[in-house]
Amino acid sequence: MAHDESGVTLLELLISVAILGIIVVGLHQVMSTATSTYDDTRDKQELLAEARYVMGRMVMFAQETDAIQKPEDVSDGEVLIVSERVLDTYNNATHAYDENGDGLLDADNDGDGLINEDGGDPPDWITFDLDKSIANNWRLREERPDYSTVALADAMTKEVLCEHVTAFHCNRLAKNLVEITLTLGRGKSQVSLTSRVKARLID
Repeated sequence: MAHDESGVTLLELLISVAILGIIVVGLHQVMSTATSTYDDTRDKQELLAEARYVMGRMVMFAQETDAIQKPEDVSDGEVLIVSERVLDTYNNATHAYDENGDGLLDADNDGDGLINEDGGDPPDWITFDLDKSIANNWRLREERPDYSTVALADAMTKEVLCEHVTAFHCNRLAKNLVEITLTLGRGKSQVSLTSRVKARLID
């Protein structure tokens, strides 16, 4: 009587398991690399969006200003101070917060349509500075004038615009020209933006 010997031998089974193991390990490495690349790309995109928002805000105030207090010269500085000429977030007459503003810029304290004119409105300064009080997590802060009071020299509490700042420099290249560099870094991701801003009005 003949025997049916069409089954799988132990050697064939071991070879199949070994090949399957190699394929699984290879797929795992591919998936791990793809996941890591995705995470790095996502982190970099988040940092870039944050850096663009913060840089855009500083550029907005610097473009419209009529006075640059800091930086004073071409040497690197970690503070940008300009007179504020763009906000319309309060009612200038009642000094009450109003999301839609009142049609008059907040720096127009006397409501005559002119800003920072001699004897009328003193400059209201907006400040961007680097807070290094937390090791390995420097933060860029913004301090705005407090228009909700009648006092002219008061300011609101400093607000953190972004964290994970590795560098922030402001250079005064000319009387009305400032160069701003902002670098954010988290983990292996790092983004750096540089803008040269020409102020519209400088006396």
